[in-house]
Amino acid sequence: MKIFILGVGKSGTTALVYKVAGGLPNCQAFSGGLPGKYLGDYENAVYKHTYEERKGKSFKLYQDHLQKEPYDRKIWMARDPRDSAVSRMLYRWHKGHRGKKKQFQTHLELVLKKEKDPRSIPFCEICRYTGHDTWLRSREDVIAEERQRYENMCAFVQSIGNDWFLFKYEDMVSKNFGSLNDYLGFKITEGAEVPISTGKAKVARKKAFGDWRNWYTEEDVEVFKSVYQPYMETVGYDCNDWLISSNPVIESEYSSGYIQKLQKRRNMDSLLWIQDMIKRRIFKQN
Repeated sequence: MKIFILGVGKSGTTALVYKVAGGLPNCQAFSGGLPGKYLGDYENAVYKHTYEERKGKSFKLYQDHLQKEPYDRKIWMARDPRDSAVSRMLYRWHKGHRGKKKQFQTHLELVLKKEKDPRSIPFCEICRYTGHDTWLRSREDVIAEERQRYENMCAFVQSIGNDWFLFKYEDMVSKNFGSLNDYLGFKITEGAEVPISTGKAKVARKKAFGDWRNWYTEEDVEVFKSVYQPYMETVGYDCNDWLISSNPVIESEYSSGYIQKLQKRRNMDSLLWIQDMIKRRIFKQN
C-alpha cells in the first residue's frame, strides 16, 4: 500500500506519518523532499509532504505529481490556523540564525516579554520579526502572507475529491482515530513516535491545542478573524469561537525555551540524517 500525506508546516504531519506507517508490515516512512524523491519498490510506504510556496512546494507541484503517480490513500492534515501560526512563529529559527543574529535576538526578546505579560504585546507584532527576506516586516505584509497562504489552502481543500481523507491535528492529539482507521482499512499505531534517528523527534512542542488563546489579544482576533475564517469553515472548525483566555499563561518551556532548544538540536541534525539515510539504503538492498 502506498499512502500520501499532505499538510501545512507544523500541522502534525510528521507525527502522523509514523503512526500510519506503524500500522502496516514492512512499511517505510518518508518525510519531506520533493514529491517522488523517495519513491521505490516497497511493500508498504507512507510519504509525508508539506505545502510551502516559499520553498517551491506549491499545490500545483503536488497536483501534477498526483496526476502521474497513483496512491492508494491520500490524507490532508488540517490544524486550527491560530495554533498553527503560533507553532510556526516559535519554529522560525530551527535552522539557526546565521547572518540574522539581530533579528533572532529581537524576536526572542519579544517572546520573553510576552511570557512575562501575555497582554503586553499582540501576537501579530511578534510575527513581524519572523520574515525570511527582510528582518522587520510591516504588519500589513504579515497579514497579506497569511491571507494568501490560507486562500490557497482553502481552494485546495475545496478541490479534493472523495478519495481524500481530511484528518485534524486535534483528533490526533485526542486519539480520535476511528474514522481514519476505517478509511485506511487498518488500525494505525497510536503510540508510534517520531524516531530519534530522523533528527525531528525533539521538534514536538506541546502536543496540545487551543494554546492560541494564551497568545492572542483582542487586537489579534480583530486582525486574523477574516483571514482564517474561510479555511476554518471549509475544514469544519467553529468559526464563532474566538474567545481568548481571561488569564493567559505562556510557559517558557514551550516558548522561549523551545526556541533555544531548537538551536542546540540543530547541531545534531546532520549526523542523524546521514545515519537515517544509511539505514534506509541497507533496508532497500535487503
